[in-house]
Amino acid sequence: MSFLLPFIPVGIAALYAERSVLPSLLDGITQPAALKHVLAHPRSIGFVLIVNVFISGFFMIGLGMKVGKARALYREKAKKDGEKDAEARYSLPNMYVDGNTPHAKKFNCVQRGHQQALETYPQFLALSLCGGQSFPLMTTLCGILWIYARAKWAEGYAVGDPDSRYQHWASKGIWVSLLWGSLATLGTALSVMELI
Repeated sequence: MSFLLPFIPVGIAALYAERSVLPSLLDGITQPAALKHVLAHPRSIGFVLIVNVFISGFFMIGLGMKVGKARALYREKAKKDGEKDAEARYSLPNMYVDGNTPHAKKFNCVQRGHQQALETYPQFLALSLCGGQSFPLMTTLCGILWIYARAKWAEGYAVGDPDSRYQHWASKGIWVSLLWGSLATLGTALSVMELI
């Protein structure tokens, strides 16, 4: 994870820019919107809700559907190739397929690409909702990066070689977006405590 170290100052600089420079350039978008609730949110929190919550939710559904398609595809290939107990091994409720056949390995890689996305999705959403309170534009950019990086990660994984998940330059963007989201959340916490 040492590859993340150079991204820390970049993330801090982007948060500073959003707090100090962008308000004068984008006056209407960074001003709080009067809501019927006690809290006031910047209007641009809407971008966070659209990209990081709404679009990412449909993206995750799409990844899940790819697992369903892969399950059917590799089950049929396994049956055709005479794999033992293919129907039982590839069918639900089995999350992964036992065995080390080429079809099992490819299916398991598709499944793992989706499963790993599910493992970090709650953290991504929490960081988006918290960091987006004070840094909605940076948080929205993190969301765009996270979705794109997740797509490339899953595509790389799906080829059947786990090492291929990082073959695309953007795949590590998953971790960069989570790091920057963490910094935005920390900035929100410090802002709420009136320390910045």
